[in-house]
Amino acid sequence: MAIKRKLKQTKKEKPKIARTSRKITKKHKDKVTIREHKSDPYKPNDCCFYLTKNNKPHFAEVQSVHEHQDSYYYILIDQFDFRFVTVEHKYCADDEKEFKGIKRK
Repeated sequence: MAIKRKLKQTKKEKPKIARTSRKITKKHKDKVTIREHKSDPYKPNDCCFYLTKNNKPHFAEVQSVHEHQDSYYYILIDQFDFRFVTVEHKYCADDEKEFKGIKRK
């Protein structure tokens, strides 16, 4: 008769995924498109900062530009979470410091 042996279970190690930093770096600031007039709309493939719903500045790339009732809004690709976001023109800026004192409702 064969004897059954009990084997110890070994823990499977999860592969470690390198985390990406969500801080805005100098590379991001260099990519930003600086416009002459702040009222000018961004063009597709331009980079800009925008305010999230939590009033935090994020960095994004403009995918498309739309006009609605004499104001612009953009479909952006967030460069940290890589998700699509729709933002009004008044919540986009060339620099993070332009958001001081501005809050979304």
